[in-house]
Amino acid sequence: MKNVKKPKKPQLLAPLKDWKSIAPQTKVLENADEVYFGLKTNFSMRARADNFDTQEINKLVEKVHVAGKKCYLTTNIVIYNTELVELYQAIDLAKKAGVDAVICHDLAAIMIAKDLGIPFHISTQANISNKVSAKFYENLGAERLILARELDLDDIKEIIKEVSTPVETFVHGAMCTAVSKRCYLSSEMMGFDREFSALRGKCVQPCRRLFKFMGEEGEEIHFEPESGMWFNAKDLCMIEHIPLLIQSGISAFKIEGRMRDPLYISETTACYREAIDAYYSDDFTREKVKGWKKRLKKVFNRGFHTGFYFTQPQPKDIQRDQRGNASKWHRVFIGMVINYYKKANAIEAEITHGRLSLGQNLIFENETDHFSTQTINSMRLDNESIDETEMACSENHIIVGIKVDHKVPINSKIYVLKEKNQNNEKRKKSES
Repeated sequence: MKNVKKPKKPQLLAPLKDWKSIAPQTKVLENADEVYFGLKTNFSMRARADNFDTQEINKLVEKVHVAGKKCYLTTNIVIYNTELVELYQAIDLAKKAGVDAVICHDLAAIMIAKDLGIPFHISTQANISNKVSAKFYENLGAERLILARELDLDDIKEIIKEVSTPVETFVHGAMCTAVSKRCYLSSEMMGFDREFSALRGKCVQPCRRLFKFMGEEGEEIHFEPESGMWFNAKDLCMIEHIPLLIQSGISAFKIEGRMRDPLYISETTACYREAIDAYYSDDFTREKVKGWKKRLKKVFNRGFHTGFYFTQPQPKDIQRDQRGNASKWHRVFIGMVINYYKKANAIEAEITHGRLSLGQNLIFENETDHFSTQTINSMRLDNESIDETEMACSENHIIVGIKVDHKVPINSKIYVLKEKNQNNEKRKKSES
């Protein structure tokens, strides 16, 4: 492997939900090559994410560019006549702010981008599934083609051979049960409101729910397996196949997750950064893959599979056991930061639930822009060093001092990661 000429290193593209996604401790701007984000004007496929105010776009672009990275604005929903002026204004704002490219699906967004002279990428929503479609968008002037998620690796390689435009594919995150989100079930469940179509960014994800089939006379019809979650696709995870994807000539690897919390965005970006770099340093090993997958399983996931890269998804690639986060680990709220002492490099924390001990890892997060973690190396209670607190509860709040290595804003919430009790989980299922 050391003597084989390797392809150009692909770009790693990370999602941004809000300002907390790029707080310094997430290291997202250190580990990613590029980031993508949406505005609250709702032209992106993740309208229910926090997203960014239009007034913040200059600040965001500057922060990303100072880190030496690129940023892309998502404008990839279906556009209606009444929105054309606002869409033009949003893309014009992106151009003036220095956004590196807009991600487009609707031809109106593409034509506006061309008119304004801002680079554009073709969204996966355009469902590029063959080399003729890829050539069409290349001839339109696209600077990157984000291929349909329903392609296998051979299809991707064939498209790459036929175009000179860089190709981007998803490597991690949620998979839609419909072909490139061409689904109207959400719209129908929300009173046939087109705004809740999957192609408008407000999908309520009915595919993630538990269903029962009823006959016309009210009889329940049973299928195998009987879980009732037949459409709840597991998440894509290609971390162990990074060398193969690099060798295929893919130019950019995209992580899905603009609805996910900073811990997910931070950890997935870090793992894929390490995997890409390990391939180029000839240090990509099975042991490292095991470590990355273990870390990825500790943040939000629905279980993992490899999407369409190698075969059509099978029944085993549906998450039938649990709706939402299937991770064995979950965040537990334990208290609040009530003071920060700069000179002492310490916080005063009010613990309202649970017990703290040395070596434990804390998560700090506020409502706006702070996210960080801290291992407890030193604690004081009533001016004395302690190794562990008593059990805190609603009747017994504990005020404790904790040494920190970074500033933590007052009123930040404090969480710990805890492994779910599997026996309790089984008991809940049997009782439901």
